[in-house]
Amino acid sequence: METLNFDFPLKVSPFDFIVQEVASYPEGENFFLYKLIKRNLNTNDPYIVGYLKSLGVRDFGYAGLKDRYALTSQHISLDKFVGNKLIHRRLGKYFALLYLGKIPFKLRTGFLKGNRFFINHHNRLFTTLGYSLNYYDSQRLSKNVARGRRFLKQEPSKKWEKIFWINSYQSFIWNLTAFEVVKRKIEEFNKRRGLNLLKPCKVVDGRVYHIFPCSRDKTALEKFLQGLKGIKIPLVGYKVKFSPEIGSIVENLLQRGGVSLEDFKRWRLKGDYRPLVVEVKELKRYPRSLRFFLPKGAFATVYIKQLWLLEKV
Repeated sequence: METLNFDFPLKVSPFDFIVQEVASYPEGENFFLYKLIKRNLNTNDPYIVGYLKSLGVRDFGYAGLKDRYALTSQHISLDKFVGNKLIHRRLGKYFALLYLGKIPFKLRTGFLKGNRFFINHHNRLFTTLGYSLNYYDSQRLSKNVARGRRFLKQEPSKKWEKIFWINSYQSFIWNLTAFEVVKRKIEEFNKRRGLNLLKPCKVVDGRVYHIFPCSRDKTALEKFLQGLKGIKIPLVGYKVKFSPEIGSIVENLLQRGGVSLEDFKRWRLKGDYRPLVVEVKELKRYPRSLRFFLPKGAFATVYIKQLWLLEKV
């Protein structure tokens, strides 16, 4: 399998990677809805959370975590009114809060529809695709995976940090399972057509890697990705059901990691089902940026790696 090192200048500046949250919220009276605009900060960064706590906020909700090294806007809910407009800057970090109104519930992932992205293409990425593989990327993985596996073997805890790290391990197992499925689907695709139109390629980005289909034939690539619609891969947990094919892949991966489904049950992690591909909407190329919309949970960085690969093969 060919291995390529991802060298696209994705986040030289926060303005190279702009994210706008798309969500819908009912009107109500219990929580205060704010727009959070931030740069070089995580959504739940101690700098933001600590400041809100200093103002008397006890309950802070959001529909999704946004990239740290980016300029992002999203909605958050607070249990206390903290003013119509707040702006804070410190050592390259920045966040602002704009009051929007009241809602009946604390924000959660169910409110989120997706995210609109504006990515600096650096006069590259001339070809686009209508579908993106739905892999997790380094924002969720990297060094968190080893911690998550270690915590999974310990006694259950309600500390959100430990749950977050275990979720990273779940995401890691999902990725590895998806890689195997994609490789098998490439073989099936080529066999049906009697030609080797696609091949698997490994794209390495620091500690994280992904397996993508490679081809000079964009039409074949689009057909392959479109053919993956409807496939959902379980995010490992004690309540998900595995097909025999997926079950054997997951069982082997868990054994290699020294964990079992019983560990997920002890932590009461039910699992979920995640689509293998997502549709990319609102695609438009501007002189400096590429705009597109992805549904909730999908990583724009994975889509950019897919486009970057098109100019490499």
